[in-house]
Amino acid sequence: MSLDALNASNGIQEQEVEDVGETTYLVTAGVLIAIGVLGAVLNMTVIIVILRDRQTLLTPVNVVLLNLVIGDFCVSIIGTPFPTVSAILGRWYWGYTGCLWYAWFMSTLGLASIGNLTVLAIERWLLVTRPMRAFTIRQASYLVSGVWIYTLSLTIPPLCGWGSYGPEAGNLSCSVSWEVHDPSIGSDTYIAFLFFFGLVVPVILICWSYFEIIRTLRKVRKRAGSRGTYEAKVTKMVALMIIAFLIAWTPYSISALLAQYLQVTSSPTVAIVPALLAKSSICYNPLIYAGMNSQFRTVMKKFLGMSESTRPATISQHTGVSASNRAGINPIQIEKE
Repeated sequence: MSLDALNASNGIQEQEVEDVGETTYLVTAGVLIAIGVLGAVLNMTVIIVILRDRQTLLTPVNVVLLNLVIGDFCVSIIGTPFPTVSAILGRWYWGYTGCLWYAWFMSTLGLASIGNLTVLAIERWLLVTRPMRAFTIRQASYLVSGVWIYTLSLTIPPLCGWGSYGPEAGNLSCSVSWEVHDPSIGSDTYIAFLFFFGLVVPVILICWSYFEIIRTLRKVRKRAGSRGTYEAKVTKMVALMIIAFLIAWTPYSISALLAQYLQVTSSPTVAIVPALLAKSSICYNPLIYAGMNSQFRTVMKKFLGMSESTRPATISQHTGVSASNRAGINPIQIEKE
């Protein structure tokens, strides 16, 4: 987007901002501060605990989870301060260049999150349906790198003239210019490309993975066993993370599609709500992870000096694949009906 176009957009936003009371902006600033502080503390805690006890917690699934929480931590310390200052001032404070790079940065981190969740779903699918092909730590690291490459291929085009970035949400933040209808930069085709490869494809892969997981588990009966119980909990944990992410981002996605293709726009006050809900997603994953991962809680208690319990047993570098698994036994220990 050119500077003139951005200024024109800013003029429209500033005219709309007059309809938004000062109280709304102060409340928005307070919510952003809460999201930023809570997200920073929770995600940093997960990062520190995993890295301090790598022998126990650094498994393939946790490699992907670590990548996910690092991205969420970056959002909390970089992504929330900019709109917070803008909310206090009642307008986007950081200029055109700041808007451009902030929008690119946040779009990249948001799409990387769903990319990581997609990899987690596929990892769970492999573990349940093809346990001998479960990811190794090295493979998980390669896939994490692939997520960032894939994400950058989706977010760089506006920097090169296909689509654009600009103000949003009551002129407090910046993102893809959902409301711009400019054939010269292909805004409609870029947004279609972004939604298909950034949302539709990942959601299809996630749904397919869990459909196969459910279908497989319906055909078998699990025997009692700590390994199987652990992997079942991890599978449920990943599913809950995915659901939480989709709940947080769906209102924002719907409002963006309505703005671009049906030209249905919300008032600045209403537009702020889905943006805040989407940003709050950075707080959910560490809560879900800590709440549903007993090994993490054990290591965390030890780290905080709250427990003198014995060090938990080290998990194999193959997620859910022990020595017996490599011999051909499913780690979930299933028996056909």
